[in-house]
Amino acid sequence: MEILFDTLIIGQDFPVLKKNDIHLWRVSLDPSEEILKGAKSALSDFELSRLDFFEFERVQRNYTMSQGVLRILIANYLSIDIKEVELGRRSKGKPFCKNDESLFFNISNSGGLCVFAFSRDNEVGLDLEKIRPLNDLEEMINKNFSNQEQSYIRRTKDETLRRFYFYWTIKESYLKAIGEGMRIEPQNLEFSIQNDRIRLLGVNGYTDYDDWVFEETPFSPEYVRTLTYIGEGIDITNFAIISDAAFGGV
Repeated sequence: MEILFDTLIIGQDFPVLKKNDIHLWRVSLDPSEEILKGAKSALSDFELSRLDFFEFERVQRNYTMSQGVLRILIANYLSIDIKEVELGRRSKGKPFCKNDESLFFNISNSGGLCVFAFSRDNEVGLDLEKIRPLNDLEEMINKNFSNQEQSYIRRTKDETLRRFYFYWTIKESYLKAIGEGMRIEPQNLEFSIQNDRIRLLGVNGYTDYDDWVFEETPFSPEYVRTLTYIGEGIDITNFAIISDAAFGGV
C-alpha cells in the first residue's frame, strides 16, 4: 500500500493500528524538496538544533527524514498535533513515545531508505541493510558468527553475501527489540535457521526467556529487512510513503 506524503495528516484515511497488528513503513532518504521541508517542519526544537552539528548535508537530510517522518507517523497514530509528540529514551537508550507508552516502534535505515515498525502489543525490533559488496566479508563472517552460523552463510557461494546480511539483520533487529543496541556484540548471539524457521539458541552473558519471532519482511531484492516481535497470529502490513511517481518504487 502506498500513501502520498500530502495525506500524512491526522484524518480518517490513516490506517488504524490494532492489537495483533504490525505496520511497516518505508520512505526514501533522497526526497523532493517538498517532502524534506515537510519532514523538517515536524522536528522538535532540540532536533532542529542538532542539524547544525552534522557536517555533511546527506547526514542532515537522513536525520531530518527519519526523525521528521517518525513524528508524523506517531502523531497520526495518536490523533494529536505533530508538535505535541514527545519522545524519550529508556535507560538503555531505546526511544519511546511519552504520549502513549503502549505505542511501540523501531526504526532503521540503509541504502537511501528509512523503515519504521509500529505495534500495540510489545516491543519490536527492525533492521534494514542494502545488499552491497564487502571487501572484508570473510573477516566479518569469521568475527561475528558461530561455526554453525558460518556454515549456513557459506552453504551456497552465490548466496553467501545475501545470507550474511540476512543473519546480520536478524541479530541487529533482536538487539534493538530488547533495547540493547550494540551493548551486546553480534558474535555473542547465536541463531539457527532450519526449514525457514529462525530460532535464538543463546546469548552469551544474557538470559532472555521471551518467545521472540524473527521474520524477514522483503520488499526488494536489493535489500534485506528483518523484523523481531512477540506474539502469534500477527498481521503485518506494509506501507510506502511516496511524493510523486518518481518514488513509486520506494
